[in-house]
Amino acid sequence: MSIRSKALIAVIIGNSIFGFSFLFSKVALQITEPSVLLAARFTTAFIVLNLIAFVGRKIIKKDGNPLVSFSLKGKPLKYVLLLALFQPIVYFFGESYGIEYTSSAFAGTIIAVIPIMGIVFDVLIMKAKVTMKQVICAVVSVIGVAVTTVGAEGMKSSVIGVLFLLVAVTAGALFYVFSKKSGEHFNALERTYVMFAAGSMTYITVALIQCRGDYEGLIGAALGNGHFWICILYLAVMSSVVAFIALNYGSSLISVSEASLFANLTTVISIVAGVVVLGESFTLQQIIGAVLIIGSVYIANVEGSKKEVKTQ
Repeated sequence: MSIRSKALIAVIIGNSIFGFSFLFSKVALQITEPSVLLAARFTTAFIVLNLIAFVGRKIIKKDGNPLVSFSLKGKPLKYVLLLALFQPIVYFFGESYGIEYTSSAFAGTIIAVIPIMGIVFDVLIMKAKVTMKQVICAVVSVIGVAVTTVGAEGMKSSVIGVLFLLVAVTAGALFYVFSKKSGEHFNALERTYVMFAAGSMTYITVALIQCRGDYEGLIGAALGNGHFWICILYLAVMSSVVAFIALNYGSSLISVSEASLFANLTTVISIVAGVVVLGESFTLQQIIGAVLIIGSVYIANVEGSKKEVKTQ
């Protein structure tokens, strides 16, 4: 299997896991506030990553090298710190408040613009050459999300909500940019580790401030709830550790435009999760939207990969 194929599979896995995260987030948010949820999620994920790094370095392979390569010492921190700033800090801040001031359907459509913003940053920052096919596929992908979400609920919007969502879109696209840039010095585990350390510290602080002394009511009640911890285990282990390591790995091996286009697969997976787990209906409108999203990703990446192989 080629390196490009491994990268594409990793990005698909990461975004597919995100698709199921909405189910667990929805349940957890019925128990506590978003800041408490995010604090618990990223702190748990950070603890898990520390265990992986500690145990992995103790296990020695036959070639004499540790099972897990992990070291932040002596490496330039500029890009990896920018990575951590935009994801998870700025992105989740913009997304959470964007959804609060709009509807989830409207928010989902705006967040779907990440692939288009990814193309813009790929050209402006990475100085990459982007084909017209990639641009068209990114636009079609956004249309697919819009078709899927329009009518699902009122498309409520507000100026402040749109601004927050645009912050999230910008941060979401910059995640792919700085994941690729920091990938020159940090492996996927190291990048994810820095992200979660920053996320944990930030959201613990935010949660404590928002609780305003009511720690028992907002924090204690959540930490003592078994359903909350089931959600946290998925969100921390799968939707954070596994998903972000996969995305950081894949993003460092393919272009920003290619990696960001897969973000809208999350919408398709979330629909499938709703149908399979919650027994929700699968409408013709959702089928059309899913076909547009999957088709655009396939044409932009898989077809391009085949042509690349044939010309080698």
